[in-house]
Amino acid sequence: MRRTLPLVFAVAACGGGDSNGPDGPPPIDGRDVGDAAVATCTPRNGTTVGFQTVVTGLDQPLLVTAAPGDPRIFVIEQTGAIRVIKDGQLLPTPFLDLGGANGVVQCCGEQGLLGLAFHPDFRQNDRFYVHHTARNGGDHVIAEYRAVFGTDAADPQSRRELLRFTDPYGNHNGGSVEFGTDGKLYLAIGDAGSGGDPQDRAQDLSSLFGKILRIDVDTRTGTKEYGIPADNPYATSADGPADPRPELWHLGLRNPFRISFDPANGDIYIGDVGQNAWEEIDVSPNVPGVNWGWDDREGAHCFEPSSGCLTANRLDPVVEFNQNQGWRSIMGGSVYRGPCFPDLVGTYFYGDHYAGRLWGFEYAGGMAQNNRQVSNQNLGGLTSIHADATGELYVTTIDGTLRRIIVP
Repeated sequence: MRRTLPLVFAVAACGGGDSNGPDGPPPIDGRDVGDAAVATCTPRNGTTVGFQTVVTGLDQPLLVTAAPGDPRIFVIEQTGAIRVIKDGQLLPTPFLDLGGANGVVQCCGEQGLLGLAFHPDFRQNDRFYVHHTARNGGDHVIAEYRAVFGTDAADPQSRRELLRFTDPYGNHNGGSVEFGTDGKLYLAIGDAGSGGDPQDRAQDLSSLFGKILRIDVDTRTGTKEYGIPADNPYATSADGPADPRPELWHLGLRNPFRISFDPANGDIYIGDVGQNAWEEIDVSPNVPGVNWGWDDREGAHCFEPSSGCLTANRLDPVVEFNQNQGWRSIMGGSVYRGPCFPDLVGTYFYGDHYAGRLWGFEYAGGMAQNNRQVSNQNLGGLTSIHADATGELYVTTIDGTLRRIIVP
C-alpha cells in the first residue's frame, strides 16, 4: 500500500441548530481592532509566475493561511505549532503550540497538526479552529481556541473540542478545515486509511470518513458542540449508528488533504490524492450531496471493480494526472483573487508534493480551461497554496520555506 503524504522526512447563513451558542465570552462589539489588512503593492501585469521567499527555518510546515482582515500570516507546523509572520518576520514564539511531550498532537507520518481556519468574525470574537490527530491513539479532533486580543498569542486553556472520532489507521486523514463563503465550517476527512478503502467507508453514509463535512460553529444542535445546517443533505437524520450522518456534505473521497473555496463565487476545489494510478482535482459549485466516486472510481477510471464500476451520480475530476507522470500526492491549492497581479485573477494554482512544480487553470463551463505548468522552478515538497487576508497567494514546502507567488 502506497503512503499518501509521506511527511516523515521530514460560514454566516442560518443553520438548523439550536439558538444557544458556543461557550465562552461573546463577541466584543465595537472594540478597536485597527485597520483591516490592505495590499500595498503596485499592480503588475503579466502571467509569468515566480516566487519570493518570505521566511525559511519553519519545522515541516503544512499550511499557510490568514485571518480575515488580519495583516499577519499564520503557518502550521506538522509537529503542532502555529507560527506567526508579522511585518515579514517570523516571530520566535508560536501563536499556539500543541506539540511536544505534553502536547495534544500526535505526529508524524501522515499525522500531526493538519488544518487551521479562522472564524469569519475573528477580529471580533478571537475564535479559530484546528484539525489534528490526537496523542495516544490518533483520533481525529476538531477543536476551537481563542486568541488573546491585542497579542500574537492564543490561550491554550480556551480549548473546546467540537468533534472527536476514532481512526482505525494512521494514514489518509485528509486535513483541511476551511470556512466557505456561506460562513459554515467545512472539514475534509480521508477514507480512514490502509489502502483501497477496505471497509468502503467513502461511500458509506453512516461514516464520517471519505467525506467533506459541513457544520455551523455558531449554533448547537442537540448535544453536539456545533450546529447542523438545515440544508445539509441529511440534516434531519435520526443520527443512529446505521443512519446517514447529518454532518455530511460531499462523499466519495480518498484523501482530500487540501480544499479551498473561490471567494468570488463559493465554488469548492478539492485535491484528492490517488491510490495506484490517478491524482485528481475536483471542482464544483458548492452544492450539497456531490459524490466524487471513490472507491468505485479513482479519478475518471474504474477502481472497484476494475471494469463495469458504478458511475451514476458520480462526478469526475476536472484535472487528473497519471502517477507515471511523477504525480504521487496532489496538493490542492487556491484561486487567485488578489489585487497585485490582475492577469492572474481567476487562476487556480495547484501542484504535487513529489512533482514539485506549480500548475494552474481557469474553471469555466464546468471544465478546467488552459491547464498548464506555470513555473519551471521545482519547489519540492509542496504542502499548501493558500491566500493571505488580501488574496495574495503563498506556498509552503516541507523543507521549511514560505514563498509568495508573484509576477517577476
